[in-house]
Amino acid sequence: MSLARAFSLSLLLLAASRVLGVLRDAVVATHFGLSGHADAALVALSYPDFTISLLWGAAVPAVMVPRMAGRPPGEIAAEAARWSRLALTAFVVAGLASWWLRLPLLRLLAPGLHGADALLAARTLGLGALVALPAGALTMVGAAALQSQGRLQWQYAGNVVFNLALIAGLLLAARLQAFGWVAGGIAAASLARLGMMRGVVSRLGRPAVGAPRWPDRAGLQAALLALVASGLTVLYTLAARSFASSTGAGQLGVFQYAQRVGELPLHTVFAVAAALALARLSAAEAAGDRAGALERGRQWMRSMLRVALVLGACGMLAAPLAVRLVFGWGRMDPQGQAELLRAMRWILALMPLQAAQLVLAARLNSHRRIADQVLGYGCGLLALFALGWLLPALWWRALAAYGAAYLVAAGVLWLRLARRNGDTEASNARLLALATPALVALALLLGAWPALSWGTMLLQALLALATLAAGAWFLLRKDALGEILGRSLARRYTHS
Repeated sequence: MSLARAFSLSLLLLAASRVLGVLRDAVVATHFGLSGHADAALVALSYPDFTISLLWGAAVPAVMVPRMAGRPPGEIAAEAARWSRLALTAFVVAGLASWWLRLPLLRLLAPGLHGADALLAARTLGLGALVALPAGALTMVGAAALQSQGRLQWQYAGNVVFNLALIAGLLLAARLQAFGWVAGGIAAASLARLGMMRGVVSRLGRPAVGAPRWPDRAGLQAALLALVASGLTVLYTLAARSFASSTGAGQLGVFQYAQRVGELPLHTVFAVAAALALARLSAAEAAGDRAGALERGRQWMRSMLRVALVLGACGMLAAPLAVRLVFGWGRMDPQGQAELLRAMRWILALMPLQAAQLVLAARLNSHRRIADQVLGYGCGLLALFALGWLLPALWWRALAAYGAAYLVAAGVLWLRLARRNGDTEASNARLLALATPALVALALLLGAWPALSWGTMLLQALLALATLAAGAWFLLRKDALGEILGRSLARRYTHS
């Protein structure tokens, strides 16, 4: 398969995986509404992914991929085997600990759950973790081995299989009214994804004879530093979800649904933009063109801020129709839809700050400045906790704390990159300072516009399409990265 086709397939599978993630949440909302049962299902479903991301996620690609890239298949298989042994050992222990500590963990993750809902959530979380944690960690090792060969499509295909199996488990749990099927779905989905990944990785061949059985000390130290950086961003979401849960049953679901749908377009677009921008940035740095590298970095930031502004505005306008079509079924009543719509618009108002943090982190990572990322994310997390504890237990507390994390982290990362490059990027800073308040103002304006009648929803959706078309035209014609993408599309479809 050509590189271009593999990249296109990877993006398609990534988008499919994320859409299925939204569908998975929609199934929970349809069958459980905004209730303690819904929060219990969401906590149990998300716990394995959050835990693996927190304790393992960045270590695998950050350490394994550079070591395996360009190596013979036997050496790649040996490196994967070393990290697989570590993953299995560590996450069997983590799974047992999760079962043993299921009730304290639940009180941290969802303090708003009480009584039967809390016991149900804790039991499901613990049972699912026993299988999902070791299976998920081993899957990530296999994904890193394939990533080192540019075969990202298998990782995303595995996530598609995982989400399909989870949806099946949720549907069975709802139809049979047996919540144990949620835990069964988590385990089955994790094993199905692992089986698929191991089958593909096994084609790499057998490990080289006499290879060490465990990762070396340098690899473990690098993995630890990478985990600190990535784990802090995972804690953003976990802490915000906890603050949301503390305001009442069902509020954890409101935050998760709003975050899942609201952030999906930006992170999907960033995957495309990062591949294009990093290639140009790396080429300039490899050629010793410091001025060119700085300009490409500025262009990347400017493009993503513009994209975030367009997506944020379109998302706010299209949100009423999206909420109605995705979540407006079953037990999700109009009041719940209105709560979700309100939260989603405030999540969308954070898009410029999120875009800035994504680009800043990637650019610092290209300079191997992981310590700067740890500093920025750590300051953001402190801001989140401080504001979350100070604010009253109202519906907007989690959203305000979540926004504070991105605001502080983006500011610190910006200052660190400016110090590294000797360039404050004043024009981009002004764009960020204008984009975020503009989206906040739009959220306030739309909040005063009743939006749950079909006529109003369709009108706002048409305005969203017009905004998207105008934004796409501007980006493809006037933006540096957009022009490159536009020329590439023109060549592809006109064969010129």
